[in-house]
Amino acid sequence: MLIVKYSKTGPAKYASHVDTLRAMGRILARADVSVGYSEGFNPHALLFFSPPNAVGVDSLCEYVAVAAGEERDFIGRFNAAAPCGFTALRVWTTQGNPNLAGVIDGARYEIKSPGIGTADYGKIKDGFVVEYDGKDGKKSKDYASYVISVTTENDDKITAVLKYGNENLRPDRFVGGVRAMFGIDGGDAEIIKTAAFVKGEDVDDFLDKLHNKTSP
Repeated sequence: MLIVKYSKTGPAKYASHVDTLRAMGRILARADVSVGYSEGFNPHALLFFSPPNAVGVDSLCEYVAVAAGEERDFIGRFNAAAPCGFTALRVWTTQGNPNLAGVIDGARYEIKSPGIGTADYGKIKDGFVVEYDGKDGKKSKDYASYVISVTTENDDKITAVLKYGNENLRPDRFVGGVRAMFGIDGGDAEIIKTAAFVKGEDVDDFLDKLHNKTSP
């Protein structure tokens, strides 16, 4: 199994999970990567993604497991075939699918927004109710336990580690909840996902260990 770390930035950050799946299939085909396919009446490329990224959020740490062996100059071929915003960063080989969609449970975000660093984040542990638009109208949920840590960089910038994966707090909803709770005026927020975690361990380190287990 080939595990690819890639970034989704610029125009690519607006690609939905389904659009990303389709784009990845086209990139691998153009890069002439030999990918395994499922069996049955409707075979499809065996691609296993990390949890979906929030649409509109730049990410430097997306992952996909590809049913393929080691490929010569994979990163160069991938990037030459990829549309603007998709960039391969690292590659690992493992004996099987590490099920990143199931094991990733946190992500770190850099968030820049006017006044975002002035909030008293210690109060969130006592309750952090976020209102958002659901499929059936307005909804609300207490996300206090989904906020792992917040570090204030300055009045307009923070670094937040949030639950991400099976339990998930979208960073845009986090920003909206902070603004509502602390009375911070709105404005455009610049959000970049910089790392993902498996039980507190960076996914890169997690994959390094799996790769080393399969290396001769």
